[in-house]
Amino acid sequence: MSRRPHAALGRSPYVESLPEHGRDDMIRSMTGYSKVQAEEGGYSIAVSIRGTNHRFLDVQLRFPSVLESMDPLLRRLIKNHITRGHVEVTVNFDQPGNAGLVVDRKVLAAYVGAYQTLRAEFGCSSEPDLVALLRVPGLATGGNGELSTEDLERVRVLLERVATEALLSLNEMRGREGEDLGRDLKARLARLEVLTEEVTKMAERLPKLYQHRLESRLRDLMGSTELDGARLAAEVAYLASRSDTTEELTRFRSHVTQVKQLLTESPEVGKKLDFLLQEMNREANTLLSKTTDLPEVGLEVAHLAIEMKSEIEKLREQAQNIE
Repeated sequence: MSRRPHAALGRSPYVESLPEHGRDDMIRSMTGYSKVQAEEGGYSIAVSIRGTNHRFLDVQLRFPSVLESMDPLLRRLIKNHITRGHVEVTVNFDQPGNAGLVVDRKVLAAYVGAYQTLRAEFGCSSEPDLVALLRVPGLATGGNGELSTEDLERVRVLLERVATEALLSLNEMRGREGEDLGRDLKARLARLEVLTEEVTKMAERLPKLYQHRLESRLRDLMGSTELDGARLAAEVAYLASRSDTTEELTRFRSHVTQVKQLLTESPEVGKKLDFLLQEMNREANTLLSKTTDLPEVGLEVAHLAIEMKSEIEKLREQAQNIE
């Protein structure tokens, strides 16, 4: 058998070494394109596949009517290699030396009969233009007619081989794009870790700042009267608890760790990643809502939380491209 892969996506040792779902240590983009063509026993099959973003696996197949029985085969192969995305598969089939047109003679006879009726009714003398009739959609199709059971099995084997190679080539391209996405995601996660630690340091200053502010206000109100230390400590603890961000920051760190693990442990991370990013955004919103009214810290915490939300949004945009 002779193969003629698409020039930009030919078969390579890397492709042959891929398992069905790709390497386990890489993420994949949902976008890509591949085309592979092969000939065997006088038959020629070309399979082109285009992948784009989609929330679920959405498969669209186009192939000649003579190969309609191959629909389950192609869908099974696609599911073995792709878990998410809109996938358009086009199959071109040819049998050199036996090419021709398959004409729907019943439809053709109906057109000719209608023409003759109109000619008799209106007194026309011209003959029907058969070339024009053959251009009627569906009247004449290119093909080889019905295939015998033996020939159909040979075509099935060839189609499975070519489609598998095209899927592997597609995943090779999607894997390369996934590597670029992965680097961008990891860089943004590193930035979020830095922001988290900055917020933590700011939050550690809250009790002292509350204490100083309360002491100043109470002295202004009470003059020279000695302050009640126990009462002051209780008020400081109450105010600090209302703005405590320990739980939010702990959960945020946990989500960042989970995302980093996803990016290294599984190629099918898109849906899980989207869920974790929603949780991270929720924690960032809570940080904003707990922003203290202490100007020494509050504005800085708010600024950091807004930057965190910005990074999360960029991560979510990238996650939409991941399988």
